[in-house]
Amino acid sequence: MSVSPRRLLAGASALATLAVLSVSACSAGGSGGNANGTAKTLTVNTSFVLKTLDPGRVYEATGLTAVHALYDTLLTFKGSDVSKPVPALAESYQASPDATTFTFKLRQGVTFADGSPLTADDVVFSLNRLKNIKGSPAVTVSGLTVTKTDDSTVVVASATPDPNIPVVLSMPSTAVINSKVAKEHGARDGADAAQGDTAQQYLDTNSVGSGPYVLKSYDPSSQVVLEANPKYWGTKPQFSRVVLRNMDVQTQKLTMQRAEAAEISLDISGKLLDGLPGTLQTSGVQDTVYFLFLNADPGVSAVTSNPKFNQALRAAIDYQGIAALYGKGAAPGAGLVAPAFPGALPAGEESKRDVAKAKALLTEAGLTNPTVKFTYPAITYKGVDLGTVATKVQGDAAEAGIKLELNPQPLTTFLDEMRGGKSPLGFTPQSLNYPVADSLINNMAPGQATALRSGWTVERADPAVVAAGKKVTATLDLAGRATAMQEWQRLMNASSPYLVLASNSSTVVATTDLTGADYTAAGWQVDVAAVGRK
Repeated sequence: MSVSPRRLLAGASALATLAVLSVSACSAGGSGGNANGTAKTLTVNTSFVLKTLDPGRVYEATGLTAVHALYDTLLTFKGSDVSKPVPALAESYQASPDATTFTFKLRQGVTFADGSPLTADDVVFSLNRLKNIKGSPAVTVSGLTVTKTDDSTVVVASATPDPNIPVVLSMPSTAVINSKVAKEHGARDGADAAQGDTAQQYLDTNSVGSGPYVLKSYDPSSQVVLEANPKYWGTKPQFSRVVLRNMDVQTQKLTMQRAEAAEISLDISGKLLDGLPGTLQTSGVQDTVYFLFLNADPGVSAVTSNPKFNQALRAAIDYQGIAALYGKGAAPGAGLVAPAFPGALPAGEESKRDVAKAKALLTEAGLTNPTVKFTYPAITYKGVDLGTVATKVQGDAAEAGIKLELNPQPLTTFLDEMRGGKSPLGFTPQSLNYPVADSLINNMAPGQATALRSGWTVERADPAVVAAGKKVTATLDLAGRATAMQEWQRLMNASSPYLVLASNSSTVVATTDLTGADYTAAGWQVDVAAVGRK
């Protein structure tokens, strides 16, 4: 199976997700506590990106945070470390040498929240349902076959070699549900499940998992309330109640400035961290890359399709200055893989500015004072106005003799133009919903969907880039694959239409009394069940 990211924030899919982020609300509530001050409730403030709590259909950030707390998966990640999956429902697993067959031995004694035992049948049903209802996350398992050899052994087979299957099976969408209860409420796992499954409405308001929490209430516009699962098989969470509150980022900042205990926020990052009390804790990792895309089609732009112009613009950018615009946790651009993920370029390979080189390259290109329309969405993302970054790029380019005509657009207009492949030069963020960095090749390598929006066909690409991408997917050892990803990025930096500006951090802000409030790039942002009190 060739794994592609469930949410790749690159091009149209990036900003379609961002559009949802602009809608927010706020509801009243507090951290809760008893008479002696011991908090029973953990409050999580976040700008809701939430459509469903059905594991087979969950895709958006807020839903992933909740589903991870309500359900268990075969494997998981611990804390902020996304380098290697660790046991969860599966106490162990074995992979075949060709990375096509993975055998999972289930943990004994696990029960669902209603007390019924979790068996291999539930695992098979859940994964087949995910695959066959064909919701947004189904792409991760589309090439898998799931069977059992006995009640405690599950075999997952891939149509093609794929060493990332354990990572895929750590994602919230692969959560194991109580198949008996789910079937009673319309869940189906057969080939016709896309039409026949009617369980979403039930699963939005009732959890049928084995996770540390159960669903108490669900209001996708206001708040989601979780309560501790008394039958949880693992380490009991310290908080008996978790309230996820829908709150815009500015209100989150005001709230955290006066928060005293048992409260965290998920959307305060970058420059928005300025002015917060020093007593608050922050945890973040660089999981987002911001890049320019130049159109490689001469029919769209004779300037941006010129390889020498491409390299001239790269040399003109003040990467340190751009990183400073993002605030705490940002760094100059290196490669397309953000530092949070295996396969990122090592420290020291960040892009460097060389204005003299940029001018020389323009001369070699036969270009004098070239002018290019520079399109970007007029939005603020992770606390940074993209227009501020675009203006900085414009000023840097001007010093090398390149004129960029700023073309800010409403989000929907920007998306439409990008999908049409007619933007000479654009600007967008990119992030992964789970740590499979080599899935970028399925989107951004020459001839793939995102690349074609920039007119970058295989015929227009350096054959070395194409070969490097094939080497990545042919490498079955994960450490070797990460090294191959680094080589691919170096070649991409030399000739691709993508120009990485900076990497930025997502951040969890927490009150000083909490432990385990670690941001994770695994997809669920923070493991609320791991959050405790000092």
